[in-house]
Formats: sequence, C-alpha cells, structure tokens
Amino acid sequence: KKKIIGNRTVHQPRAMAITEIQPPFKIIDVNKAWVDLCGYSREQAVGATIKTLLHGPETNLEVAQSLVSRLVDVDTFDESEAVVVNYRSDCKKFRNHVRVGALRDEKSGNVTYFVGVF
Repeated sequence: KKKIIGNRTVHQPRAMAITEIQPPFKIIDVNKAWVDLCGYSREQAVGATIKTLLHGPETNLEVAQSLVSRLVDVDTFDESEAVVVNYRSDCKKFRNHVRVGALRDEKSGNVTYFVGVF
C-alpha cells in the first residue's frame, strides 16, 4: 500500500487523510493523528472511504454531499470545508470541522490527491 504522508506530516497534531481524486474518493493514506481521532488503523483505512468509515445516524448527508460535489470538478477545485458529525470505530460520535484541499503535482500543476484535515 502506497504511503503518501511523509515523515514531516505523519506526526502532525492535526488528523489528515489523503484520498484519490475520483469518486468514491478512496483513502490512500492517513497519519497517526487521524488513527487516534477516528479509531481505525491505517490498514483499515487505506482502500476504504471516509463515508463508509465515519458516517453514521447523525451525519448530515446534505452537508457531506455538498462537500463531495465540490470535489467532482477536480480542475477548478482548490479548497472547501464543512462541519459534520462523524463516528469513530467504537461508534462514539464527534463534531468534525474538516477542510479539504487539492494536492497538485509540482511540475504539471495537475491535482493528484485530495487532503482532508480534521
């Protein structure tokens, strides 16, 4: 499994998840803060989606869908944020202010991944 989060970001205090740029936006990598916040191991997270891992009964699907719909136009997307109720692996809910940004290739400028900061 490809590791995207380097040594400088793996220990950041803010939880981070890197996803593919195409729906369903599968998780490519997460840092330790994300593992600690969400309760899933890196191995459980990689290949899954934020929706399947973190959404639950009180997750506002309209807010979540609005955030996702902004990601679909990858060429014009830069950054977006939302506050949603998410659920840890132990089913405990938490309020999550998530910001999603585009990671771009330094040479081409093309979006290569999305990064969510929780």
